Formats: sequence, structure tokens, C-alpha cells
Amino acid sequence: MGLFDRFSKKKKDVNEEAREERKERNRKAHGDHHDFREEETHEYHDEPDHDDSFDRNNESADHHDFREVQDHEMPGHKTGEDSAASRDGQSQDPYADLEWPVIQRINPVNVKDHENDVIEETVSPERKDEIGEMVFDEDLSPDTLKFLSGQELLFLLTTMEVFNRKSPLPEFKANHRKVYNELIDRLRDAKSLYVLYDNTTGYPFIDNGFANVYFEKELAEQVAGIFAAQFRKLTARECVIEVESDDPNKKNFFDFLYYIGIENLIVDNGAYRARIKRKEIMPSPMEWGRPEQDKSPMNPELNFAMLDFLEELKWPVKYEKRAEVLKAKEMRMLSLLRNARFMVPMQHEGPAEMGENGQLKFTKDTKIRFLVMKTKDDKQFLPIYTDGFEFSKLGREAGVWNVGIFSYRDIVKFAMDKDGVRINPQGHGLVITKERIAALENDLQKAASAAPKKSPAKPAGPAADDAVQQALKQAMTDLNGKK
Repeated sequence: MGLFDRFSKKKKDVNEEAREERKERNRKAHGDHHDFREEETHEYHDEPDHDDSFDRNNESADHHDFREVQDHEMPGHKTGEDSAASRDGQSQDPYADLEWPVIQRINPVNVKDHENDVIEETVSPERKDEIGEMVFDEDLSPDTLKFLSGQELLFLLTTMEVFNRKSPLPEFKANHRKVYNELIDRLRDAKSLYVLYDNTTGYPFIDNGFANVYFEKELAEQVAGIFAAQFRKLTARECVIEVESDDPNKKNFFDFLYYIGIENLIVDNGAYRARIKRKEIMPSPMEWGRPEQDKSPMNPELNFAMLDFLEELKWPVKYEKRAEVLKAKEMRMLSLLRNARFMVPMQHEGPAEMGENGQLKFTKDTKIRFLVMKTKDDKQFLPIYTDGFEFSKLGREAGVWNVGIFSYRDIVKFAMDKDGVRINPQGHGLVITKERIAALENDLQKAASAAPKKSPAKPAGPAADDAVQQALKQAMTDLNGKK
């Protein structure tokens, strides 16, 4: 049977025997774990897989050792007689040797005795047979998609991509966009979603640059249990998307994700899943609803870098090159910190002018007093905030203190008579001591003096981010080399 006839099979009752044979093969395969990961083709930035593999370290009750890394196979990989049999029918049906996709692992991290942990199938064999045939429709109806559950919709999206890689499907681009748009609409219109939060930071968990969001609580909790075997302390938290309020400047959950720098999302990771961009669901607060006169700082990239560093730092595992990965993440964070502006609680007496960029300009007669936070051991830290969202967590005191917007260099001067600064005390709570600030300035000055004078300055953020990715890749290379 020709390719055109295969695409028109819903109009012509042909190749029924081959189709039934594939269905039977899928039914027999159900329940067996197939070791492959689908290559999703959704719109997202490519991120390297973090193939961490470790088990408990007998020498420490708190840290765990990095071990081997296992490879994954692609779907449809057959050997021996099975491959020979499939080649005979390849010219007639290019999809004859494909099985319906099955649920994959949450990530490539390998833990001893947990290498193949996956949840139970969320789509029955019968529903797979019904939904799977939709990939051959030349004009998929958007109305039909509305009757599919979230997991059925994601199964269809995954199946379309797997089959299209094998051989081009009819009107794949248009049909794929219809399914993808339905997914985006459901996320945007949801009253609430379930998000995996990292208990060590109190913020959404970041796994290789992505946050994990779910339509159903039960699925989110199951996946949190699998992550627990990787020594992650996570909670499936229900997040209301749109809080009811008469405030015209109210923020929703996707605005919150923007503030903390999370732009990459995995929907239903651990089951049938999709990777999407936050901005496809909702534009950033910078693009709409922000008063023109509002000059308050926003530092989403810095917030993300802090979270990524803190979650790596507090992950109780050991693996080779981890020191390099942590160092790269720290330097990315500090380089962004050095170029940021912050909101600082302060009071002043005397003349002061507000500049166009929102920063206060003082004269030599102006007296300034800053809010100081003391620790139990009587150390004093200057609290600084990355944005208005974090500053609002100051609570009642936020109304007592004025807000000054200062550059990092100004803050360094203000903190010299204190023990350091504390960034977003009620949130990230990141402490940078006076000694660390001085060491950072010294390192950056040395780097600047060593650089060619005529070479143009490059943005610190992207370059530092490249260093993080390079450190991760090197760690994986070294591990694979020892297999």
C-alpha cells in the first residue's frame, strides 16, 4: 500500500490487518518499561540533560555519591528477526514497526535500585488505539481535542512527534499547532495548577532549567515521590492562577514565575509531557500593565540564578565535578548581582532628588539611615530586594520605610560598616558577607585588568550562563568516560 493510501486510511478500509497487528503488539508491550526518551519538538531553549547518577554514601548520612550513567534508546529500536520482519513491510506502511509511546522517566538521573522508576500508565491501551489514529487526520478538529483529558492530549502530542520523525505525517505542522494551542489554552484558563516546590528554598523546584507543573494533584504527588529517591525534598503545591482582587495591578501565578526568572516549564513531567515557554501562556509584566512612571527594578535573571545556585548547594549529593558546577553557578549569580539595581529600605533627612532611572540623588548634607537586620549572633546585615514583589514581603515595615533604588556599587559602600548584605530576606535569604563582597570585587578587577583594553565588553549574564552549561557538560563527559 502506498503512502498516500496510508494517510487516507480513514476514508478507505485498507491495511486493516497491519493495523490490528500493531495494536496487538502494543497491548502485549504494555506494562513493560521501554528505555527511551522522546525528543520533544515543542518551542523551548535546548538544555543539556543532567544525567546525574548516585546512591547513598556510606561515609555520610547527609550526602550521596555520584555513580554510573545509563544510556537511553529511541522508540521502535528492534534487532534480529523483529527488524527483518519490519523491513519487509516498510515500503507499504512506514509506521508498521512503531508502538504507541509509553511513559518515560522523569529525568536521566540514575539512583541505585531506582534506575527505572516510572509511574503507571495514564492512558489505557484501548484509548491509545482510539487517540493514536488521530495522528493520520489531514485536518484535525479542535473541537475533538476538547474532549480529551490532559494526559490524553499530551499522549496525542507525543505520538504525533514520534510518528512524524519516522515518516512525515499529513499536515503535521498545522495539526501539531492545534494540539499545542489546546494545551496552552488549558494552562492559561486553569483555575489552579500543581507545582513542585523545593522545600529547601520555598520556591518552585528547578530541574535542569525547568519548573514542573501539573494538571492533577495525584500525578504531581506521585512524581514528587520519585524525585525523593533522588534525594530531592519536594512538595506538590496547589497554585491559584488568578487571585480574585479589584486591584488593577494584581499579579497572577505566571507573573510570579516571570519575577523569579522561570521561563521554561515541563507540563506533567513523569507522565506524557510537554515543554513550553512561560511567555507563550502569558506576556511578562514588563510588556503590559506596568505604569510608565514605574522605574522600580526587576531582576528575573538574577532571581533565577540565585534559585538555581541555592537548590544545587542544598541538594545533599556528591558527584565528580560538583565543585566546578557550583562555582560556575555562583559566578553566574554574582556577575548578574554586580550589574543589578536593588530596592533598599531607607530613611533620609535633607535634600534628595529622584533621577530619571528611579535612583535617589543625595548631596553631602543628606543624612541617610538604612534598615538593618540582626542575626542571633549579633551580626548586622543590610537587607536589599530585587523587585517590588520581594519588597512587599517586608510586611508592615514596608510602609514605614522609604524605598531607595541603588546600584550594586552603591550598596557595597553602604555595607562596609556592616557584616554584609542579605538579598530578599523573606524569600531567597541569600547572605553575602563583607569578606565575600571584597573578594568578588578583587576577582572582577583582576579579570578586567587582564582583558584586552580594546575588546568590547560582553554582557555578564549570558557569558556566565555559558560557563554553567560548560561545567555541567564537562561533568557528564568525565562520567561517561569512566563507564
